[in-house]
Amino acid sequence: MKKNIFLVCFFLVVFTNAVPLHNGCITTYEDEGQLLLLAKEFPVNTITETISDCSNGNDILRIDYIHLSPDPPLKGRQLKIDAAGYLKEEVGQGSYIDVTVKLGLIKLLQKRFDLCEESQKVNKPCPLEQGDQQLSTTIDLPKEIPPGKYIVDALVYTPDNRRIACLKAVAIFRP
Repeated sequence: MKKNIFLVCFFLVVFTNAVPLHNGCITTYEDEGQLLLLAKEFPVNTITETISDCSNGNDILRIDYIHLSPDPPLKGRQLKIDAAGYLKEEVGQGSYIDVTVKLGLIKLLQKRFDLCEESQKVNKPCPLEQGDQQLSTTIDLPKEIPPGKYIVDALVYTPDNRRIACLKAVAIFRP
């Protein structure tokens, strides 16, 4: 179970090398009405069907794009992630990622990850240099992921607690 939870949150952790488009809006497959009104009142930057942006203009990382294939992710299949963005400054040792994973309303994991350790897992050196950043990786998602709606929040900070990025992922795994 811990391995499954880690893999679900790991696909979000690798996105810390990119941050989202601004001035986006909510996209949904639900009926219009109230949801459309909420989307205009409280805009959220949607990057993919699975990932949305909770960042602001003060964040150190600006995203150009994130592509997932397939989107949404499917258990028992590979998840290909391609992303690009721009770091406004060098990000190095001591930076961290606060990750929370929920299954519905139940909190499964709340953990702090070292950004340098995680970036090295996807062949990114630490420190991450100022400038253009690209990421391309593939993750094998196990068949054994329990069905449900997983919500992953990742907040990335420098050692002096300045925010680098904020991403939210919602993945629904069917039986």
